[in-house]
Amino acid sequence: MADGYRGGGAESRRGRTHSKMDKSLKAARQTPMRVLDIGCAANKMPDAIGIDINPQSQADILHDLNLYPYPIEEGSIDKIYAKHIIEHLDNPRSFLKEIRRVLKPGGTAYIETPHFSCRVAYSEPEHKLFYSYFMFTELLKGIDFKVLLQEITFYKTFRACGIRYLANRFPDTYERFWTYLFPAENVILEIQRPSS
Repeated sequence: MADGYRGGGAESRRGRTHSKMDKSLKAARQTPMRVLDIGCAANKMPDAIGIDINPQSQADILHDLNLYPYPIEEGSIDKIYAKHIIEHLDNPRSFLKEIRRVLKPGGTAYIETPHFSCRVAYSEPEHKLFYSYFMFTELLKGIDFKVLLQEITFYKTFRACGIRYLANRFPDTYERFWTYLFPAENVILEIQRPSS
């Protein structure tokens, strides 16, 4: 087994979902589609194909997520969820390329990771990188994806003060000046493989 993501740990936070992810999950359940839950741990999404390295996970496919390609047919997946997994991986660009490879044309991927200002980003010794709003912009360069959503989320405490709106309207200003006054929770990204 290669050094890298082993599943478990504080990633039990996977059980919480973001409201945009909830809507996406409902849509996925209403139409027949192949859904892949990457790094599913013990909370695999219902009716999804789970892939994880941890033998105690609910994975259908046991595989080291740092080794590419995954044992999944090219262009065979409609929707991918990778919640709190990319921060564990050695090469996030290779991971994004692999997501593109397995997605069907028009398929979408939802990625969620702790924002660098979040305490959780530093509490797991297995975390390899800390993500900002702009990290995904850099990682996606040269990979053919359409960005459907890129957003910073916050804990409930800070939502009432309007910081979420300001942070997503002015992400550079937020990350340069406000991030340590109002720490974020996650960075979320929803991307789509172009249809043609």
